[in-house]
Amino acid sequence: MPGLNRMIKYLVPLLSIFIVSCTNNKKENYTYLGGKIINPKADYITLHNHYEEVIDSVKLNPDNTFTGTFKDIKAGLYLFKHGAEFQYVFLEPQDSLLLRLNTWDFDESLVFSGSNAERNNALIENFLINEKQVKDFYKYYTFESESFLSTVDSLKSLKKNYIENFKNNYPETSDKFLDVLNIVLYYPLYTKLETYAINNRLKSEPTQIDEPRFVSHRDELDINSDSLMFFSPYRKYVYNNIYYDVYEKNIKDESDEFTVAVLETVNKKIDSQELKNRLLKETIIRHFYTKKSCGLNKKAYNAFSEFSSNDADKEEIACLLTDVKHVPKNRLIPNFKLYTPQGSMEKIRDIIKGNSTVIYFRNKDYSSDKWVASRMNYLIKKHPSVDFLVINMNEDKNEYIKDLNIKHQFYLHKESDAHKFLTSKYPRMVLVNNKGIVKNGFCALSSKKIEKQITELQ
Repeated sequence: MPGLNRMIKYLVPLLSIFIVSCTNNKKENYTYLGGKIINPKADYITLHNHYEEVIDSVKLNPDNTFTGTFKDIKAGLYLFKHGAEFQYVFLEPQDSLLLRLNTWDFDESLVFSGSNAERNNALIENFLINEKQVKDFYKYYTFESESFLSTVDSLKSLKKNYIENFKNNYPETSDKFLDVLNIVLYYPLYTKLETYAINNRLKSEPTQIDEPRFVSHRDELDINSDSLMFFSPYRKYVYNNIYYDVYEKNIKDESDEFTVAVLETVNKKIDSQELKNRLLKETIIRHFYTKKSCGLNKKAYNAFSEFSSNDADKEEIACLLTDVKHVPKNRLIPNFKLYTPQGSMEKIRDIIKGNSTVIYFRNKDYSSDKWVASRMNYLIKKHPSVDFLVINMNEDKNEYIKDLNIKHQFYLHKESDAHKFLTSKYPRMVLVNNKGIVKNGFCALSSKKIEKQITELQ
């Protein structure tokens, strides 16, 4: 495994963190997670359960090492977070697991050592392989169906061999972990199979393909596991499974009817009410962000309200709707105050006066610095005549993004009037023309559709 050499390199210095505590508590049911964070983004890490609830936070030492002790932890997959980044970790009772990572290259630098480290190194190795294969598959989707199926079958064979080798090398590995490893290896392929069939349906002239062969895996899969929905390979497949069924109805995916159809399919296919609530909320938010003009259709909102039993989610979506109304299209942008990169407080209309401007209200809890910097730098380079402002809504002037020019970075005072239209705390992008008129009051930084709108601002 590629991660193994890196693991050995750092094994000796990191193991010294745990030797004393693990020996003293060997007979107790303690699980240890520790390690070192290079270039930390915060002074702690957090461990989360499958509901993404915080189990505990562990403070970093002055040398950026940390030692977490957890009693009576159950075997399974967990989430650890540092700053805005996260990754998965598989833990079993009495594990003594160490990790080392550099936040400047979070996933690629992550390496585990200690007891049963091979499990987590296998997960991160295949996570990175999956990311690379996503890019590779762009060209595979243009293949004829038989060639595409043959490509997927070849990859399945490689992944089967990987699992067999892993089981032979580590015969005491638990079935619970092997289930997770199977998901990491195979579910991304199932997602790609169904994506191919969806793409074919969306063609102006679909070709004749043997669709049952693209979904033959469905009889063996469960899409109702609460404990795995936070795991991205599983989560992505569940969504693809649902969208595959919706696209059979030949509804335009830009329409409000499409959103309603997805909500109805979630309600029909997902048994667990708790899991159903999560998917309903994520669906309505995703569709809200990806629409050309931001606004939530009453039918979609009514369907969400009918199917969801979570009052807090309903209130959150209601806040989102309220936020939209506070920055209406074709009106002057509200003249809120904010802090400039130089530390002075000014009004937004004075800052953007006479310039077409893209304003991104950033919430560090929803997007990583690395991603925001990459996306903003791309847009800044592509649209040199437009001003770009990244406004930190978390009220922390020290939360600057390392890889983004400081001149683009602003932050809000806790009493700024801008908080009146940021009640949902969701990130939002606002497009304003050179007269201060809002042309799009709520769109997503990730959306490719906004690029045309930014061009039109000029």
